[in-house]
Amino acid sequence: MNSPRLFCSLPSFAALALLLSFVPATVMAAPPDAPTDLTFTALAYNLIQLDWKDNSTGEAGFEIQYRIGTTGDFLHLGKTPADEPTASLNGTSGNTTYQFQIRAIGSGNPVEYSSFAGPVTVLTPYRVTSSDFRGAVLGQPFTFNLVSVNPASVTGYSVSALPPGLTLDPATGVITGTPSELGKTTGNVIITHSNGNPGLGRLTIRVFKPQPSLAAPVVATPPASIELLLGAPPATVSLESSFTDPDVSKAARLVTDLGNLDFAFYPESAPKTVENFLGYVSRGDFANTMFHRSVKNFIVQGGAFRADTTASAVATQASVVNEPEITNTRGTVAMAKLGGEPDSATNQFFINLSNNGANLDSQNEGFTVFARVAGNGMAVADAIAALPLKSYAAVNGALTDTPVRADPPPAVYDSSLLVRISSATSLDPLSFTAVSGAPAIVDCAVNGRNLILTPVSIGETLITVTAKDLDEQTVQTIIPVKVNETDTFSAWATRQNFPSSAAAEAGADPDGDGLANLVEFALGFGPMESNAAGGPILSPGGGGGSPALSFNLRQNITGITVALQTAADPAGTWTDQWKSTDGFTHPWITGTAVTGDAVTITAKNPAPSGPREFMRLKVSQ
Repeated sequence: MNSPRLFCSLPSFAALALLLSFVPATVMAAPPDAPTDLTFTALAYNLIQLDWKDNSTGEAGFEIQYRIGTTGDFLHLGKTPADEPTASLNGTSGNTTYQFQIRAIGSGNPVEYSSFAGPVTVLTPYRVTSSDFRGAVLGQPFTFNLVSVNPASVTGYSVSALPPGLTLDPATGVITGTPSELGKTTGNVIITHSNGNPGLGRLTIRVFKPQPSLAAPVVATPPASIELLLGAPPATVSLESSFTDPDVSKAARLVTDLGNLDFAFYPESAPKTVENFLGYVSRGDFANTMFHRSVKNFIVQGGAFRADTTASAVATQASVVNEPEITNTRGTVAMAKLGGEPDSATNQFFINLSNNGANLDSQNEGFTVFARVAGNGMAVADAIAALPLKSYAAVNGALTDTPVRADPPPAVYDSSLLVRISSATSLDPLSFTAVSGAPAIVDCAVNGRNLILTPVSIGETLITVTAKDLDEQTVQTIIPVKVNETDTFSAWATRQNFPSSAAAEAGADPDGDGLANLVEFALGFGPMESNAAGGPILSPGGGGGSPALSFNLRQNITGITVALQTAADPAGTWTDQWKSTDGFTHPWITGTAVTGDAVTITAKNPAPSGPREFMRLKVSQ
């Protein structure tokens, strides 16, 4: 088996006292055959791999012994399992000579040992003291120095891989350039020395996105001109598809004691982290929490603890995978995590008070930026950072640098003086206002992303709609509105918020109730909600009389004709008996009743002649 299994930590290379357990019975056995071909591979200054050939069967394992230098007694280090002729030894010192030897351990009692293989002499590489992880920013100059623990004897530098746009000077060990592609690149570092002993290491460079620039909202699809009917109820016009915010699709608002913090999220760069944070928001987990940590000119941190008498912990959901793609600059929001565990973020977040990319982009494989503070929110963050700090570690060990809204802070913990987050809720990235050019003709109001238009008098005017984003940037569009005394199908259709142009056709039936849009327009129904049960009503005639048909017909509509037709057979010829252009004084019309902008009509055959009769309404343009 080639996979290393034994990891022996050698912080000072003191002998490890490992107990070897054997069966207490006496079992005589021949000594095992000795291993051969002991070799080593220096993987780094503090990591060596030993490999050997196993020549025995039934051994209990292998014992490894070592010494520093080439003289003196060998010391017991540890043992490996049977049939696994490899071991990784972690904890050596750089540029130091060690010797290792190994022997097989028999399975009998008393224990029999083979002779030793080795010793093998190992000169460990020099330590590469420069960090093994660095962050860079796309399109921005980058410089990094490879450094050995013994710089005076260095003769050259090499690295097996670098991000596109970066190069290494092999004489100085300086990596420079401007990264041209996002992503993470890992390369093997070799620093050669005059004595022939190299320095070995690895270098990972992750190229981050710069913080996205702000973009004003835009008019995506200008709303069409609108025609209203005088006396009709207010019309609702959706603004959903009319405006977009190019740089913000999701946002949240944190209400604090010092003001609101609006977070504009980066779901394209950190989708899982944004989803994770919004999970806490949607459950109300951040309500009545605190900013428990503040570091001057660095960060303010919160999300983990309640602003209660014990600073109790907020329950966490599963940790989220690290998604470091945007650099940690002032105003960005990132997830806190455990040291040495890149994928350990849960509910703690921090706001960067300064440009911290040089530190945080390179630490712990980079800290995930998932949002930015929008609008004037950094004034709130700076106000939190300006507060005096106090340690309340006796209440909660994490409260060592807690901002307090009192100067001087009280010696006794008082949750009412903390910087509290009273609520955290999702927020629409855009808000809207509307102004009518002639309120005496059309009054207007906004409800969320809907424009409400109320016809007041006959005439025409312009409605100015303004969309504003979280950074106070705006865009406007103008909607022509006309108030008519009569309504047309095309004007009616523009007010219905159909999902598509095909759904707005006269013959379309988007709500699937069997009534085409033209029929719904004429009879006063809503085309986006089923009205099958509210159509014309046919009542049987009493005492042998003909049946009566009752239906609603909108008043003040033009451009259509409604005809009452009869037939002896539905598959036969239909004959017009009455048309809306005939008026209501007609032999077939037996009653009318006005309700709002509609009239309820009752129609009946004044002179029935056949054994049966079918009736229908036909609406045409």
